[in-house]
Amino acid sequence: MNFYTNLNSDAVKHLISINILVYTAAFVFSQYKIEDIFSLYHPLDDNFELYQILTHMFVHSKRLFLHIIFNMLALFMFGGQIETLLGIRKFLIIYFLSGISAALFQIIFNTGVMYYFVQTLDFSQARKTLDYLNEEQKINLYSSMYSPMMGSSGAVSGIVGAFAKFFPEHKIFILPFPFPIAVRKALIIFIFGSLTSAVFNLAPGVAHFAHIGGILSGYFIGSFFLNKKNFDF
Repeated sequence: MNFYTNLNSDAVKHLISINILVYTAAFVFSQYKIEDIFSLYHPLDDNFELYQILTHMFVHSKRLFLHIIFNMLALFMFGGQIETLLGIRKFLIIYFLSGISAALFQIIFNTGVMYYFVQTLDFSQARKTLDYLNEEQKINLYSSMYSPMMGSSGAVSGIVGAFAKFFPEHKIFILPFPFPIAVRKALIIFIFGSLTSAVFNLAPGVAHFAHIGGILSGYFIGSFFLNKKNFDF
């Protein structure tokens, strides 16, 4: 992987800069509750706003510094190669469409969890049933209804998915394996692990389906561009 190419990728540099600026602003202007305003709420929630579909990609948790570090590191490592290969416009199409698709995947999953527990999509009705659920069920239902999504993970996952399409045999490290694995195989393992974690709630608070949706979206959009490589966008 050519890191010099990554350093000369304009879109990647600007995206990283914007994410860092927003993250910093969330601390400096904490009274404005930037996280609450720009995060993506469930469309059935009264706090949902249409602009959040885009803005949630630029907000990261103030309580977990590694959230933004890992996302920006992955964007830097894989994004430059995709931007150089496809150009800024197609790179941004993959980035934002993957981010939106990732959010949609997670919303569908959250809605399914909500309906599973309370057999309704009415938030006011669902809220009334909380007292009748055990503690674990309450946490699952509450997080599905009220925990807003934030972070560029879905969009960055899309870039990694596109990278796997164009460079499937490129070796990367994925925990807990102590040896490098071809990126396409690594993503299959990651998707399986994310799916398992989501279904069995092994890592609460993580938008596993957003990661899966982002990877799949980036991979298939990358496939489209690969098949239409002479198409002028």
